[in-house]
Amino acid sequence: MGDPRKLRKKYMPPKHPWDADRIAKENQLVTDFGLKNKKEIWRADAAIRKFRYLARSLVGIPIDQRKGEEERLMGKLQKLGLLKEGSTLDDALSLKVEDLLARRLQTLVWKRGMANTLSQARQLVAHGHISVKKRRVSSPGMIIGMEEEGTIDWYGEPPKITVKKVEEKPAEKVEKKVEEKPIEKKAPKKARKKKVEVVKEAKKKEGEAK
Repeated sequence: MGDPRKLRKKYMPPKHPWDADRIAKENQLVTDFGLKNKKEIWRADAAIRKFRYLARSLVGIPIDQRKGEEERLMGKLQKLGLLKEGSTLDDALSLKVEDLLARRLQTLVWKRGMANTLSQARQLVAHGHISVKKRRVSSPGMIIGMEEEGTIDWYGEPPKITVKKVEEKPAEKVEKKVEEKPIEKKAPKKARKKKVEVVKEAKKKEGEAK
């Protein structure tokens, strides 16, 4: 059984750490469910693998012998909200990690409209603002069953949460049109010198004539 004083890991890290497809999928799950790290994905994956293993082991047993075990397994999955009433072992074999991540307290708090974002929902739970069955809960990864889902509420006075409004784009400023004066092009230097000389000669002639 092991030493009860030492906690065991509830997950198993991936065998191939540099699998590009798996890394992309895990990154997407982290953003979709507001997870802190990928260990939460691995815990959920370990739990789903366990349920699938139990369902797979019951498939090969005759119906008369597996009836009691099948009812217990299906009842547990229905209480957790992973399956609906009337589901079969085939439905249990098709469970995914997303199904269990959707039953986390953080996700349900966000779905109930108690937080604007998943990150804010995680913060509210971690700071002790959420209660389940009138008991304070500070674990965002707590799996909530169907019976407990309706008991999610604020613990004490709800914090003041401002709803984020979508910022409207500022109206474009209408710039006043300034009348631009036509730019006079200056004549080249040689032409200007000739013009000056012509003017000087004209003035001299005027002076002599006087």
